[in-house]
Parts: sequence; C-alpha cells; structure tokens
Amino acid sequence: MVSIDIHLKNAREKAETLYEALQKERLSVVGDMAYKVAEEAILAYESREDPYSTHRRTQTFYIVKTELGESERKCFRRLHRIYERLGYGGSNGDLAEEAVKCMEKIVKRVESELDVKILPEEVSR
Repeated sequence: MVSIDIHLKNAREKAETLYEALQKERLSVVGDMAYKVAEEAILAYESREDPYSTHRRTQTFYIVKTELGESERKCFRRLHRIYERLGYGGSNGDLAEEAVKCMEKIVKRVESELDVKILPEEVSR
C-alpha cells in the first residue's frame, strides 16, 4: 500500500527529470521517464480508488482500460511501445516528443480527475 501523496510526489519529480532530459536531448531517458510519469499518475489514481491496492501491473492496465477514455488508452499503449524502443538504444527525437505528448495527455486527465497538479507549469503544453 502506497499513499496517493507518494505517487503524486514521485510523478512530479519524474516529470521534472523528464523535461530536463528532453532539454539535454537524452532521448532514452525521455522515453523511460515519460512512461514512468504516466504510470505514477495512474498509480495515484488507483490509490484514490483503492487505498489498499498492491499496484500489480495487471491492475494498473485495468485502470487504464476501464477508467481512462479511448484517447488516453491509445496514448498509454503508444507510450509503452515508445518506452520500449527508446529505452533500447533509441535516439529518435520525434519518438521522444511523441512520448512527452502522450504522457501529458494521460497526466492531464489524471490531474483533472484528482484535482491536483503534477506537471510543472513552466513546461506544460
């Protein structure tokens, strides 16, 4: 059991790291962090729904499938594919930008559902 506050803190820290890595063109890190920010945001959502959740991967994907809209579900699937490609020697700036856009779409949905702020203001798109 991990509290919603811990997941939100983790998501915020990872978002800051993501944007720093994007500026420095550390593209494999961007892929990793974009996925992890989205995942932490979803885990925060899951913690609100079930404070005793063990956060098994199947539960997380279940939340994505049942609680997010089709657009966010597609983004999460795409983000997972990009995460795999960029994390294994990928150096494609277009994929990194797409990963960030997908992550932002998912996180903004979670922000509105939880009425919280996760993404830093100065770099939110």
